[in-house]
Amino acid sequence: MAKDANNKSKFDIEEYKKRVARYFGKDKKKEELFAHALDFADQLHHGVERQSGEPYITHPCAVAEIILKEFRLRDPHLLAASLLHDVVEDVPKITIRDIEQEFGQDVAEIVDGCTKLKYLGADKAALKDLTHSKFFLSAANKPEILVVKLADRLHNLRTLKYLPRHKRQRIARETVDIYAPIAAKLNIYPLKRELYHLSLSYLFPRKSKQLLAEIKRLKQSEIVGVIKQNLSDALLKHNIKATIKSRVKGLGNYYDPVKKTLTPDNAENRVDFVIITEEESPLQCYQILGVLNLTLPPLPRTLRDFIAHPKSNGYQSLHTRCNIMGEQYLFKIRTPEMDLFANQGILAEWEKRGELSKETWQEILEIFRNIGEYKGGASRRKEIIRAAEGEEIITYTPNGDIHYLPKGSIVLDFAYKVHTEIGNCCIGAKIGGHVVKPDHELKDGDVVEVITSEKPTPIFDLRLEHLARTAKARVNINKKINKERREFAAKVGESILKQEIAHHGLSEDILQSHKASLVLEYMRLDGLKELFIKIGQDAIKPGAFIYYFVNISEDDLESKGIKPSPIKRRNKRNKVYVDNLDSICYKFSQCCHPYPGQDNVVGLLSERGISFHREDCYQLIRYKVQPFDMLDIIWDPKTPLVNQQIRITFPNANSSEIFRALANIDHDVVIKKIVRKKTSHQRTPIVIEISTPTVSELKQVIDILPGNDFILNIKMEH
Repeated sequence: MAKDANNKSKFDIEEYKKRVARYFGKDKKKEELFAHALDFADQLHHGVERQSGEPYITHPCAVAEIILKEFRLRDPHLLAASLLHDVVEDVPKITIRDIEQEFGQDVAEIVDGCTKLKYLGADKAALKDLTHSKFFLSAANKPEILVVKLADRLHNLRTLKYLPRHKRQRIARETVDIYAPIAAKLNIYPLKRELYHLSLSYLFPRKSKQLLAEIKRLKQSEIVGVIKQNLSDALLKHNIKATIKSRVKGLGNYYDPVKKTLTPDNAENRVDFVIITEEESPLQCYQILGVLNLTLPPLPRTLRDFIAHPKSNGYQSLHTRCNIMGEQYLFKIRTPEMDLFANQGILAEWEKRGELSKETWQEILEIFRNIGEYKGGASRRKEIIRAAEGEEIITYTPNGDIHYLPKGSIVLDFAYKVHTEIGNCCIGAKIGGHVVKPDHELKDGDVVEVITSEKPTPIFDLRLEHLARTAKARVNINKKINKERREFAAKVGESILKQEIAHHGLSEDILQSHKASLVLEYMRLDGLKELFIKIGQDAIKPGAFIYYFVNISEDDLESKGIKPSPIKRRNKRNKVYVDNLDSICYKFSQCCHPYPGQDNVVGLLSERGISFHREDCYQLIRYKVQPFDMLDIIWDPKTPLVNQQIRITFPNANSSEIFRALANIDHDVVIKKIVRKKTSHQRTPIVIEISTPTVSELKQVIDILPGNDFILNIKMEH
């Protein structure tokens, strides 16, 4: 990179063209497309500089060169898109349509998948999550987007030092949460290693320096050389020729993505040995395994045969672990072709995708599609991505079909892996002759017979979405939860709207009138049900609909020349009748600890259902919630509580008073536990766990308890 008289970096684009041209050989069409894209990008980025002071065009050029030299891909459309990947995002006058007209649909689709979403009325965090969703959905249809985004992220990390600290931290965090796990899932080992190395060095500067010093020491360790020599001698003794490589693991091995810590304790083993056969002979891999076991006795139950049963991403190798002088070492045995795939992953087969099994491609793309479709929030989307990278277990159907699942998967993960409908209808499974629930955690080698109902089953346990480890299971559980919540919102919204109509002295018949159809059209709603749902989610106030029946004539409405204004508020609060406590749609707030049957409890609406608060809750006052935006809760005394865990905490009460009160409780109430807890404040609060059949019995218990200085917590029992 030359510099001009003002000490500014200059980029020799002609020299770059010549340097890249040799990769295309004699294929002039590829070279011409690349050169056209380069000139187009150079013109649009002209005069723009990176934080380093270099011309901006150096970035897309570096991305293209990473794809050519390091990823070893020559697809001209992919390379053209890599040069153009920032133009739509950074140049307002350029659209995806412009790219399509100039370079064709393939290039335009890749550029579109790489382009961040712009402001849509969402906050920055929500916008970033939507962009990630778009990225995964686009990549599921056009995998080339993955290649460009990974190369783009790699170059950004390599030049990250020029950015302010807060941006370095943000980009590094996004890398360990999103991009490094993707590289791992695609089995592109060197890329994964570098992404983790660079990002963790910025996130943990001091700890990473200490660990890198330890990694350097391990590379020079005598024991590593001794192990290699002993193994080499043993193979030679059995007339087996093979290459033995030692590999000290990088920073990513010491990172715990759950705890977000970088420590030596996070590493399962620090050094791997890779043994590569001389010939393309899987049989020789098993011969080497025998020699290895005789030379270095393996740890029990650590053999993993990924040759007979390749991983879901196509990876093949034999794995076994040995303990040598108190340290664990992982040994990997593979053929040269397996080793190439182990290092380049999907990239090794990219331009001859037909040679990679159809099932492997479908598996990978389905994971990305499910990650993109997931609507459970950014943090849980990251959990799914993390699980896709992690260790896998092997499970079997009764017919012997193999299914790889992330470690920690539950029965529902297995059921959805077999088929979506089986997952939707799953009510449990038989494993080893025992019937288990859908949330049962599977173990390596489990034979699972899924038990199903005739129809899809509702979700009663919110934990299932969190417990599921696969993207497919989480997406489908989330869809079922959202469907139940929408149905609940429709029911609640209809009730609230009808109450509001009555408060204004109107008839419910207005909902079926021609004017109602005009109002719904004007409000851009598909029908009454969508109106009910929006009201039940607090996305639309009921008064916004009723306004048109109080202040606007039908003629004015048809002319559409109106501007809504607030209507006079009624002096009655709407009510919600509660006759069940489905945890999917109801939540007892932890700020004020209301309980079922309590007087003066109000409800707040949201997309997640109704949250209960005491009317005098400090959070309602803090956030200035208007009185008529609250709902009066009317409890059905017969509301069942059999699946609810009820815990009553007395911070200061006299134990004798409590026990006298408990002696008078109804025989239907079961006292499950009484504990006196020790705290750091020299207090010993008494905690009582009870179960009651209905709200009525709970209210009786509360009425006989001494005083009102207690906290009642209630949650679904599992």
